[in-house]
Formats: sequence, structure tokens, C-alpha cells
Amino acid sequence: MKTCDFGRSFVTFVTRGRGNNARIQVEARCELTDAQGATEEYFLVASCKGEDTYGKGVLFLDPSYDFCAIFSRKEFMIIRVGVPYASKNTIAANADRFDDVLFDIKMVDGEVLPKDEAVVKATLAGRVVNGRTEIADTPGKRRALIEFPVKTMNVNDINNIYQVDTGPILLPDFEAKKERLVECFQLAFVAYNKADEAYFVIQEPIPASPDQPNGPKVSHYSRIIRMDSKNSLIVLK
Repeated sequence: MKTCDFGRSFVTFVTRGRGNNARIQVEARCELTDAQGATEEYFLVASCKGEDTYGKGVLFLDPSYDFCAIFSRKEFMIIRVGVPYASKNTIAANADRFDDVLFDIKMVDGEVLPKDEAVVKATLAGRVVNGRTEIADTPGKRRALIEFPVKTMNVNDINNIYQVDTGPILLPDFEAKKERLVECFQLAFVAYNKADEAYFVIQEPIPASPDQPNGPKVSHYSRIIRMDSKNSLIVLK
């Protein structure tokens, strides 16, 4: 089977007038399939910080902010998160914002690890492991295949058990009603230790102080949900 080599996969967006080619490593991908069976692929690129690109003085903006983005081959969403929290996302078609968006996605051979013992052995042998989590909406008509590098893996080689805890990943909100599909994604971390369920902790704005629910907000991985899923772990060959 084919799986993504995330360490060698990049999205590059080319700003107007070719003033900058921003190449950013891919953190996770998601294949989203609608009720008609059409599939679109989305990529989450790594986070960076607000900067004065090619500046002459201090290169980070003050105050700075967290910057990441989600791209498909048609559209994108740039996510900017500062403190206190304020929504500063940019959503548009790729062609409306950039001269070009380039996808250098390396798909390589991989092998599904068939049982927990194999997961433990591959982990302790230092192998590169990807995770896949497949979920669906309640009617089962819309599906998502989420793929990501397993950055944190817990294993016990006495009892041959494991637990994935990694992210960020792209988690679609099947209930969201948005103009563009790219807006329906949430950033999350995933944890699982069995093949048929996964837990997600989702990034969202919350009060900076629990004593001031109407006060300033920060963005934090805080909302936990459980979903039925089909989980697999893949070792890159």
C-alpha cells in the first residue's frame, strides 16, 4: 500500500508577484469523501510564527501569532491564532490569493502492522510509523481517512500493548455548515490503543481564566470527544 512520507512532503505557496515561495512541511492529510463518492484531499502544514519576511530588523512580529494552514488543490484556510484569542482566518480559492500552490507529496510503500505485538516491535526498532484513522458521519454517507506521522507512541513490551498520542491532525466536523469544505476542519490530537475507537482533543477558544468565563480567551486543545473509528498503523518500507 501507499502512505505519505511526511518528512519529505511539502506544500509551497507562491505569493503575488512571486515575492515569496513559502515551502512548509506537511503535518497531516485527510481524504474527505462526500455522499456522492467524490473524494478531495486536504493537507495540514506545519505551524510557524508571525514574521517580517525578509525584514531588516527584528524578524518576528510583536505581538507574534501562531500561523498554520490547510490546503486542498482548490482552496485553503490560513489559521492565525494570537493571545488573546481572535479569529483571523483567511479562506479563499488558491487562485484568488496566490500565483501558484505547489504540492510535493511523497507517497511511498508501507505495510500495515497486523497486531499489537508488531506495533511494539516496530516502535522499539526505531521504524517510521504512520497512523490512519477512518471515521464517518452518523448516516455513514460521508467519510474521512485521516493520516498522520506517529510522533508519540507509548508501548509496553511485557504485555504487548500500545497507545498513540499525536497531532496535530485534521478532524472534519461533519455537522458544520460552511461555504467551503476547508472551513469544516478542526485541529486536534488523536489517541487510541485499539482498532475500533479513537479519542480526539480539539483546539478551540476557551476563557483564559475559569473564574472569568466572559473574559479574554485563548486557543487551547481542550474539548474531548470519542468516535467509532477504524484505526491502523503503517510502517514505512
